[in-house]
Formats: sequence, structure tokens, C-alpha cells
Amino acid sequence: MCKKGFCIICRKDEQEMSDEHVIPEAIGGYYHIYSVCKTCNSRLGDHIDKLLLNHWFIKASRYEKGLKGYSGKIPNPLIGEGTLSTGEKVRVEQDDDGKMSIRLIPSKIASSDGRSFKIQVDAKDENTIPQIQTKILKRNNIDPSMSQLVSERQVVNIDHPEVKMQFTIDLEEYILGLLKIAYEFTVDKIEGYIDDPIAIRYASILHDGDVNRLSEVFIEGDAIANGGLKILDSIIDNSNTNRHILLLLNLEGKLYCIVKLFDKFCQIIKMSDCNYGEDGMVLIAINDFLKKECRFYNPIDLIKATKYSEYTTFKFSTEAQAYLDKQKNNEKIGFVCNFERDNLLFDCHKNILCTESMLLLMLEKLNHVKDSIYKSNEISVIYTIPPGYYYLCAPEDVLLMVEEITKVTVFQKI
Repeated sequence: MCKKGFCIICRKDEQEMSDEHVIPEAIGGYYHIYSVCKTCNSRLGDHIDKLLLNHWFIKASRYEKGLKGYSGKIPNPLIGEGTLSTGEKVRVEQDDDGKMSIRLIPSKIASSDGRSFKIQVDAKDENTIPQIQTKILKRNNIDPSMSQLVSERQVVNIDHPEVKMQFTIDLEEYILGLLKIAYEFTVDKIEGYIDDPIAIRYASILHDGDVNRLSEVFIEGDAIANGGLKILDSIIDNSNTNRHILLLLNLEGKLYCIVKLFDKFCQIIKMSDCNYGEDGMVLIAINDFLKKECRFYNPIDLIKATKYSEYTTFKFSTEAQAYLDKQKNNEKIGFVCNFERDNLLFDCHKNILCTESMLLLMLEKLNHVKDSIYKSNEISVIYTIPPGYYYLCAPEDVLLMVEEITKVTVFQKI
């Protein structure tokens, strides 16, 4: 017996609910919700998901990743009709084993007086010539008994054929598929969003499946142009294209959803004119179709899941640097530290002042940060050190005045 409830698409209660894939199953979606009724689920598949799955870029990604569709087959974006450099029309085909081949499309060429014609077919279709002849005679009201057919068979092999093909790439309608993903994700994870005015509008658009209503969707930028958009680049490994990423964030008092599929689409959609919580990231979903899982992270979860390492570099006074340059081949040289391996800092009389970590914390509170440099998976913070702080260099117990300390944090991306 099916569970009954409120459908987030038709917005009717007491509906028979079904298992809905937020990200279509055909592209490796493992995020399920149970708040869409059976009727709407079917309509979404036929009128919304279909627009996304039939996009040439999606087909290319599925072919590259080996993602089978509902039929159990992997779509090949290069299947279709094309033209040889010699002008003949051909069809690029693929057999059940995945082997591709080129097949000549049957054609006929009539003489200027219409009394003779030439039939050109692929060798595999030679048995269709009589049928084609009959159709030509019938179309031209020629009695077969009153005509003479002269047959001349010629087999032509084309080495390394070059096929020119044209593909139509949808630049708009597929966005309905991205809107469906964003809407279902937001409704599922943001309490109270179902009653948001924009949520009500988006539900109506998805229920109608009307591409003419795309102008009512608050789209930010172009999904194809944003394909390389770096989402949380410091902690998310965007080079991993075996997954899809969904991100909810509050920005300037508004709620946005980012939908990133493979490395082909990255669409930003405004979901509300209100924010739901504090500014910044609300929730991120990482759908990994190789691991066959979809995991969710709030900001705290993301920090806990992110592994990192730290190290420091130094800028010394001219005299101190000259000393170190002379010791560059001395493997025994090092700074004096405590039992936690935290470097110690001294005054000019070799009295301990503090540890390195304590000094950096104090400088941060005093706003003595000279610069912060952000790279893809690395953050460098440069601190200006007041005069009078020294490292004690062992084994010769030489004081080295430090002028700047750079703390580098390297993140291991998720």
C-alpha cells in the first residue's frame, strides 16, 4: 500500500507518493525523496528530466562515464546522420558491442531526361535495391513491363572516411531540469521553504512543464558558461567529475541554489528573496555516482570532514639570513621548540617570551596580519613581527631575529 501525503509539485494533499530521484537516476543520481506523487513523478520524467537527459552535453558525459539509461544502454552522442567529404549522406551507427560503423544512406540520382537513374546503397543494404526500383517506377508512372532495367554493381571502399556531422545543442529548455533539481533539494532540506512565494511559483512551472515560463525563473548567469565555476574551491575537489554537487547558500539576504552536473553545467538559481539562516553556505550535497552515494554537509560537517596540514615559513633580518645561508648544508641545524614541537621565541637575552602559535594568535587579535593569500587548496597568512623576537638556532645557540612569519594551511579536498 502506497503512503499518501502532500505532493510538493502539484501541491495537493492525500496523494499517493512515490520514490523520486532529485538528480535523475540516468546520470547517477542517488538522492531520493518521497514527497512527489506518482502522477507528478511520471510527468517530471516525461516533460522535465527528458529535456536535461537529451542534451548533447549530458549524453556526451554519460558516454564518457559509462552511465546507462533506463533502457540499460549508454547513449552515444556521435550516433546520427552526417556527410562524407565526397558528399554522400551516411549514418553513424553502433552495434550491441559498442563498435561504431558508417552506413551509406540509400539515394538515387536521375538523369536530366528522367529515363535513367542511379541507385546508391550501402553494401549491407544491397537486398533493398529491388524495392527502391519499384518505388521509383511507381512514382514516375512507369510500367515495369515496358521498361528495361540495366544493372551495374559497383563496390567502393573509402579508406579512413571523414564524416561531417551537425548537432543541435539546446541553450534553454534543459534549464527546467536544473530547476527541478534545485527546487526539490531546497524544499527537502530547508524547513518552511515550501510556503515561500518563489517556491509556489517554481512548483507551478514544474507542474506545467512549460518551457515558455522560463522567463519566470530567477537564473543567474549561463549554466554552460559557468561549467567550470569553482564551488568552494579551497575544500572541494572540482577536478573530480564523477559526481554532482548541489549547494544552498544565503547571500545578501537571499537564498540561492547552485546545481553542478559533471563539469558541463553549473547553474545558479535564486530560490527566495529571503535568507534562511545566516549568510554563507547552508548545505552542500555531493552525489558520487562511482561510490553510489549522496552525502550532505552543513558548514560544521564540512570543516570536520576536511583534513588539513600546517607549516610556517620565515623572513629573517639580513644578519640572520646571512647566517642561515652559511648553514644550508648543515643537517643538524634547527630551532629550539617545546615538547609539542611548537617553536619557542626569545628576547635578545635568550629569555623565553612565548611559543610561535601564541605569538601568531596575539598578532591576529592585534590585527598585525600583513596579507592573506588564497590558492585552490592553500591559505597563506603573513604576520608582521614586532622587533625583539628571536628564534634560538641549535646547536650553536645563535639568536635569529624574525621579521615575518607566514602560516600556510594546506587542505586535502573532499
